[in-house]
Formats: sequence, structure tokens, C-alpha cells
Amino acid sequence: MILLLAAALAANPATPSADIVTEAIVSPSPDALAAVLTDLDRFKAALPTDCVGRFEVGALRAGKGATARLRYDMAAMHRALTMTITRIEVLPERTIVDFDHATDRGFVTRWVMEPAPTGTQVRIRTALNAPPWPFAAYYFKAVLPEWTDCQARFLSAVTKSATGA
Repeated sequence: MILLLAAALAANPATPSADIVTEAIVSPSPDALAAVLTDLDRFKAALPTDCVGRFEVGALRAGKGATARLRYDMAAMHRALTMTITRIEVLPERTIVDFDHATDRGFVTRWVMEPAPTGTQVRIRTALNAPPWPFAAYYFKAVLPEWTDCQARFLSAVTKSATGA
């Protein structure tokens, strides 16, 4: 029995995290970054066009409850979803903004921004479930690296927008 368990574990090693995580220290304040993130017209202007093929802002364009219909294009993955700003929490010690992409194939992206000695510490986590076999290998080799790059470029563009550059 132990040999069977050992063989099963060897054949199915633990799957790495499918989450997209970006961290950086940037110069704008948490408030300035949140102002870009929660205004979907400014948000749209900061998106890398090769990562998001479509972004249509809903009737509510800013603040909690604002929505957009968008299509992500990462490698050969194309996913159309509705995104909603579901949380805006502004405290002296941290600011959090959540973007919920609801549906059974959806996910949440959380921005946590905290004052740091040299600017603002930003942590972005897009919580994802890896696709099932046989698509998991493609996700980890092609989609995840491209999405990670897109998220880092988006942070850079949000930073520029927040500084007025």
C-alpha cells in the first residue's frame, strides 16, 4: 500500500501556484494609485493593448460597483468576462482595491498598497485555478509568464498615470 501511495505522489507532483503575483515599490502614493484603478477610463488607458483586446466600461464608470466588459488575450488564451470593482478600502496603513471577474471561470485581482520608506509597496495578486490536464502544462509554460509580464507592465502604466507622466 505504501508503495502505491509513493508511486501516485511521484506521478502527480504538487501543482505550482497558478496565481499571478507582482510586487514593486513605486513612487506614487496609495491614494494616487487607487484614483487610477477606481476610475475605469484611466484604468483602461493604462492597460497593455496586447493583453486586453477589448475593454468596454459599463454605465457606472468609477468607484465601487463600476463595471467593464473585457477580453483578456494571453498567449492562445482568450477569456471574455465582466469585471466589477467590489472593494475599495482606504486606511492610513494600507489601501486595497479588488476587481472581481465573476463566473465559474472568473477570478479576483487584489491590489494592496502600503506606504513604504521610499514610496508605496504594491502587491498585486490575481488568484487563479490552474486549468485541468491537458491544458495545465500550456498554462504554466505560456499563459502564466505572459500574464505575469502583462500585470507588471500594467503596474508600470498605472504608476505613470498616477504621477501624471
